Amino acid sequence: MTYDRERAAEFVLALMYLDVHDGARAWKGYPWAVLDLLHEQGMISSPASKAKSVVLTPEGLSRARSAFDDLLGSPPVRVQHPRRRREPTSPSRLGELQRALVDRLLAPVCAPHPDPSVSSQLRHGYRVEEYSVLLYESRPAFDSPGEWQDRDVAKFRFVKSKAVWQLFCQFADLRWHLYAPFPESPDLAALVAEVRNDPTGIFWG
Repeated sequence: MTYDRERAAEFVLALMYLDVHDGARAWKGYPWAVLDLLHEQGMISSPASKAKSVVLTPEGLSRARSAFDDLLGSPPVRVQHPRRRREPTSPSRLGELQRALVDRLLAPVCAPHPDPSVSSQLRHGYRVEEYSVLLYESRPAFDSPGEWQDRDVAKFRFVKSKAVWQLFCQFADLRWHLYAPFPESPDLAALVAEVRNDPTGIFWG
């Protein structure tokens, strides 16, 4: 059976948050491949132990809470007139308004450099994955200049239940961590500006 491990990990985190006990512990009765991925991402303690539970790291607990809100949280109850049509439920991914906002704010970041000598060696782009947007830069491969290699720079994640955007950065472990100086904001433009200015040097190095 083939499946999306990244998406499965989001669902497992949501279910773990549902039965969190003793502060940050959760039962580990889930597929080992998904548990190993969450451990590699720094979300949980090692599942390879005799204990029947794992410990969610601070980042794992935060991400589990967001996954629970996005995937399992109950939508607000709406009182409607009996004759009115019921509004369709929004999918748990970027809507048209959020996608349009992403395109508008990141297009200038990813525009080709006006100097051809720079644009021939450095490009920027972004990709949308469900409710996350990954900003990356590309450079020609050292041993194969005809091929381009991507390096992720920052991740923006929309939390629909709170109507806020979260900002993630990567450390030396190449895992995503909430950007502590400015972890979230309802204003995506403010987070994009933080990445462009990069006051800590974590995004562009």
